[in-house]
Amino acid sequence: MDYSYFQINEQALEVVFPEQINVEENKLVQQVSQKLIEEETTGVTGVIPAYHTLTVNFDYDLTSFKLLEGQIDSLIASSSGENMSVKRIVELPVCYDEEFGPDLEDVAEFASVSVEKLIKLHTGTDYFIFMMGFLPGFAYMGSVPEQIAMPRLKVPRKSIAPGSVGIAGAQTGMYPVESPGGWRLIGRTPIQLYDRNNPVLKYKSGDYVRFKAVSKSEYYDIQKQDQSGNYTLKTITEGGDIND
Repeated sequence: MDYSYFQINEQALEVVFPEQINVEENKLVQQVSQKLIEEETTGVTGVIPAYHTLTVNFDYDLTSFKLLEGQIDSLIASSSGENMSVKRIVELPVCYDEEFGPDLEDVAEFASVSVEKLIKLHTGTDYFIFMMGFLPGFAYMGSVPEQIAMPRLKVPRKSIAPGSVGIAGAQTGMYPVESPGGWRLIGRTPIQLYDRNNPVLKYKSGDYVRFKAVSKSEYYDIQKQDQSGNYTLKTITEGGDIND
């Protein structure tokens, strides 16, 4: 796979792959990122994987650009041959109701479908988490069916409720905390996605998210269970293993 290096500053470099939203390419970015940390590569102080780039921070007293580039070359070569087909899917309940999805009708009109068909289209795809960013726990995921890939709002909302699920072009995602934002909101999950007192996330880059439509009554039942610590998200690993 083609890639190049860019020197950001004296203690950071960026590995740049072809600019595209591509699952296999992003899996490679994440695998190399993970190995740099797991193998405790000398001098590496941090990694930041994104859609098609990997930023590597390092201590210039312990390593060098040339040495680090050689190590990354080796990791890319070895990772490229690995099986990257295993999927960990997190099933996330979402209530697609106008109260929670103020843009539901607009997206359906954009796609020339009924709201019911829109929901089926949105829940019919497993969405790959390409990267985390913007907010703690905000997952950039794709790709939504082209028919419902409505662009962002021209004027962002000043406040969006936590758990809101939205669409922005080919991307979909959930707002983990209250925030401004311009994504088209079509529903909301009753699950608390981020807790500042316990910031361990329920999903990570490289996972897939599968949205499951629930009714309004189910939404509030799940919310109560989640708040009391009695609700566990279902995760599915490709191959048939299910954890409840």
